[in-house]
Amino acid sequence: MKKLTHSSQSLLLRLSTRAFSTTATSSDKIVASVLFERLPVVIPKIDPVVYAFQEFSFRWNQQYRRKYPDDVLGRSESKGQGDYQIDYVPAPRVTEADHKNDTKSLQRALDRRLYLLLYGATYGSPKGKPVWHFPEKVYETEETLRKVKGIH
Repeated sequence: MKKLTHSSQSLLLRLSTRAFSTTATSSDKIVASVLFERLPVVIPKIDPVVYAFQEFSFRWNQQYRRKYPDDVLGRSESKGQGDYQIDYVPAPRVTEADHKNDTKSLQRALDRRLYLLLYGATYGSPKGKPVWHFPEKVYETEETLRKVKGIH
């Protein structure tokens, strides 16, 4: 057997002493965090490169597509010719909350995801220093994650 180097000996020692447990010891606490997310409300703006490719592709297809007579495609005169018009006005992407820089409003940044973050002391923060974090709760008496979740 080859002689182990110092780094592989320390790795082997750390792996052999590591233990996993499903129950918490008396001094361990379970910290549960929640992630609240607001999904985008409007479709994000198209990247200029993607837009240019789509425009090129559309023009290419219009120029080189095959044109068939209507009787070959089975079109009849009884079908509508598409003489209707849809009155559609898109919603604005930039809202009043965006102009005011209101970071507490959900009516802002409609094309992006928003997450709820809290600023304050959290479990495990250094010296109780306030930091940005997700909402959380510390469970001291529960033994397992199943009990925290409420499933028995």
